[in-house]
Amino acid sequence: MIECFKPVFKQYGFKKMKTNWRKTTDDLILVLNIQGFQWSKEVFYINVGVYIKALGEAQNPPEYSCHVRSRINERDKPCLSLCNEILEWFEKHDSTQKLKSLNSENGLPVITIVDAKNYLDEADPSNQEQESP
Repeated sequence: MIECFKPVFKQYGFKKMKTNWRKTTDDLILVLNIQGFQWSKEVFYINVGVYIKALGEAQNPPEYSCHVRSRINERDKPCLSLCNEILEWFEKHDSTQKLKSLNSENGLPVITIVDAKNYLDEADPSNQEQESP
């Protein structure tokens, strides 16, 4: 599976390091991780995450250190379909503005650390109370 991912994610600007791919933007680092299953070489997990640079200093964060995380179900999907699903997830989460919008709609993945939710709340003017005159 890793071999079929290489050309697709390279084309979209991700850089590979072992079983991880990362793409850095001005304010985020997008992380894709292929996690093997210890009991079978044919089963693996696809973990995706977003690291918010304003909340840390990591240059190459592992997926488990990301502030917003999710897992893509890979069961019996052809490689290209799986790549498209992963790319769609990243497209939905690839900017602070999109994360703010998802946060205000309670649309962030369940695995979102509290610091990230607080940061996105503070940075979103629609979540701040207006002062009375």
